[in-house]
Amino acid sequence: MNEPLFNSVPDVIFAHAFTADSYRQTLASSRDIIEITYITEGSLSLSSGGVTETAFSGDVITNRYEAPLTVDARSRHSHHTVCFTFETKEPFSAIPLVTRSGAGTSQICRLIDGIIMIHTLYPDERMRPAGLFIQLVGELCALSDRPVSGTPGEILYVKRAKEYIYDHITEPLMQKTVAAYLDISPEYLCLLFRKIDGRSVIRFINEIKLESIKDLMQTRGVSLCRAAEQYGYSDGNYVSRLYKKYYNENITAKKQPKNK
Repeated sequence: MNEPLFNSVPDVIFAHAFTADSYRQTLASSRDIIEITYITEGSLSLSSGGVTETAFSGDVITNRYEAPLTVDARSRHSHHTVCFTFETKEPFSAIPLVTRSGAGTSQICRLIDGIIMIHTLYPDERMRPAGLFIQLVGELCALSDRPVSGTPGEILYVKRAKEYIYDHITEPLMQKTVAAYLDISPEYLCLLFRKIDGRSVIRFINEIKLESIKDLMQTRGVSLCRAAEQYGYSDGNYVSRLYKKYYNENITAKKQPKNK
């Protein structure tokens, strides 16, 4: 898909990070608005035109406001969102509603966070957020042009695995437990997960747990040991070492507060 040609400088409507224990909203259709979101914790159910998809941690949601979209989360989740008005020479709509993390969304997530930072610190700044937004759309178009990795059946297996993981995230989880739920072998599940998501099953489980633990510590003042216990870990020191291994920083390091 070719990148769109903009008639004018895009304008930011809002750019923020958002956290909630539950969330439901129906977004009406509109013209010349695009909202791009990535999930940092939990999942979001998306329904539009009779089709329902679920976006998980690391997935990117692109809402072109072409049709009403219902967004629903029944448990705690976090997402980072930017929304812009824009005008292009020709319509473009080939970017999918959900771009999976396995497609390589890390650069998109960094661009979204860059826009949020600039808009928060310099709310009157127009050109820098617009430049990052144009780059962001270009990255999404490039990912849309790549062939889909995996068959519909393989993608469905991974989707069901993630749904099971989120439903049982506070319990000790093992790859063989998830595989047994899907009635497939642990080895096949691992192969599918790496193919579709780009991570191992255990890496995905640990990342979700670690981010949730850190969020409990920073937003609710829960101690490391207590937060670790709530997500099935018996050793807070192990959690601390695991977080350092994954993210190369201490789990007690402060992060940007999440504002609505």
